[in-house]
Amino acid sequence: MERKRVVIPEYIDPAGLELLHRETEVLFLPDLPGTKLNDAVADAHGLGVRVTRVTAELMTAAPHLEVVAKHGVGYDNIDVAAATQRGIVVVTTPKANSVSVSEHIVALMLGLANRVCAADSDLRLGRFKKREDYIGVELKGKTLGVVGIGRIGSETVMKCRLGFGMNVIAYDPYVPSDKFDALGCRRSDNLERVVREADFLVLCVPLTAETSGMMGTRELALMKSGSYLVNTSRGGIVDEDSLYKVLVAGRIAGAGMDVFVNEPPAADHPLLSLHNFIATPHVAGATVEAMRRMATDMAEEILRVLRGERPLYPVNPEVCE
Repeated sequence: MERKRVVIPEYIDPAGLELLHRETEVLFLPDLPGTKLNDAVADAHGLGVRVTRVTAELMTAAPHLEVVAKHGVGYDNIDVAAATQRGIVVVTTPKANSVSVSEHIVALMLGLANRVCAADSDLRLGRFKKREDYIGVELKGKTLGVVGIGRIGSETVMKCRLGFGMNVIAYDPYVPSDKFDALGCRRSDNLERVVREADFLVLCVPLTAETSGMMGTRELALMKSGSYLVNTSRGGIVDEDSLYKVLVAGRIAGAGMDVFVNEPPAADHPLLSLHNFIATPHVAGATVEAMRRMATDMAEEILRVLRGERPLYPVNPEVCE
């Protein structure tokens, strides 16, 4: 029996490729120019992507395509509506990187609180003058505000509440009250209250029509003086121009972001010029452990669909019926 073809146009951990090789013909093309992908998927039954955009046009070029798998959690780079219309299953790897992303969130919080990046930069560039310029704050006893308590948000709540003794208030209208109780955090029925109370405000939500621009001029103005904002979710949730103005004015103490509207951000992006801003290039989930889990989870989901089995994490479950 002829093996079905799976196209992987970006780097993934070899463990995922090994799983796919056991049952399929794998076309691994990590250096393929985007314009050539339409040709590569012509005979594909499966497609696994990280940040590659999977458009309706691309799916039209793949008449045999049965499954599109996202190496990660957010799937805003995949046209799910077009996939559903064509009967293509879209799957993700929601459990694979929650630990790594939550640890990255804590790293950004600690970096901001202790002014690590500013001190490091000044020391390297010969701008260091006196230690008093780098006085930070402790996390213990501070209020953590979390918007979205899915897997990543929940991991972050537990780390900060139990590990650092922080008080936690959270907003997520899509989860029941008993989850807040289990996590030991206070529930807020509105975003504004969390924004106002948080010393550290962490965003853990997908990019949707509802969350796009969630932290704009009005919301940023509600934040406490001396507070910090951390976003590892998706670019577009925070209005970058408004955040720049708030940071320059000293309205909040600092911000850390792993995601931007345009990635990677240009070297002359205004936010990157600020001492009270920490940036990373969308690598929060890029640990050895998470990369391996995402690759193997993605491979297993692709194989389930190609075998005719129901996947564990379909984005469009109606296609599986």
